[in-house]
Amino acid sequence: MKCIICDNENDSNSVEHIVSESFGNKDYVMQKGEICDGCNNKFSKFENKALTNTVFVMERSRFGIETKKGNTAKGKVKGLEIEGDENFKPNYLNVKGLDSENFKDFDPKTKSGHLYVSSFDKSESATSKLLLKTGIESIYKSQRKIYNKYNFRDLKDYLKGDSNTDWPFIVTDFETKKFNSIPTFTDKYNLKRKHCNLSILEVGNDTVFFKFKYGAIPMVINLINRNTNWILNYYQQDNSIDINPEHIKNKIINKDNNKGSR
Repeated sequence: MKCIICDNENDSNSVEHIVSESFGNKDYVMQKGEICDGCNNKFSKFENKALTNTVFVMERSRFGIETKKGNTAKGKVKGLEIEGDENFKPNYLNVKGLDSENFKDFDPKTKSGHLYVSSFDKSESATSKLLLKTGIESIYKSQRKIYNKYNFRDLKDYLKGDSNTDWPFIVTDFETKKFNSIPTFTDKYNLKRKHCNLSILEVGNDTVFFKFKYGAIPMVINLINRNTNWILNYYQQDNSIDINPEHIKNKIINKDNNKGSR
């Protein structure tokens, strides 16, 4: 069987989880050989960083998710060490490194306050790869007609490491048009039970939006190319969106400011 990423014939015995097991997914998987061992090993390197050095670790801990090795979810984001409850109890977690910058509005009567967690800790590139990997695999699995309709060569080259130019994405629940679920029936139901939604919006030959939402964290990326015009369109309609990486965010804001000053 050919690997859908590198096109190499292989007899891999590994099971590729489309949504990482560390998000709680056990069932939504590729057939053996559809992702070769070489690509699988590359994926594991950026997956680990995206799972442990981003706001995803907060959600995984909050949901009491058990890792594929049977451990509690844990990671570190901008000095905050976050770990789920040792008994995997939802909504209970341990946080170390609290200070006045990340824990505010403490009420001594209720012993409660507001915790602020940064989205990423030098992990934007790993996160974009996680989104692209999950997007292409889910479309191949559940929407084969859409997979066959488009050229995903840039995406595949990026995942293989043949191209290292940053691939932008945004964090937002705002939608310019309605997205449609990629998984169907049982797959959709099982992922929803794990707080995960995968959806798609086809806009044109060079724009296919993939939305990955885990708990309260929604991320959107264009699976076809790195073009940023779509991000500017989003930003002009909702300037509260979080654009990543930071240098691309600065370019988008400057571009919008220049447009407005004309």
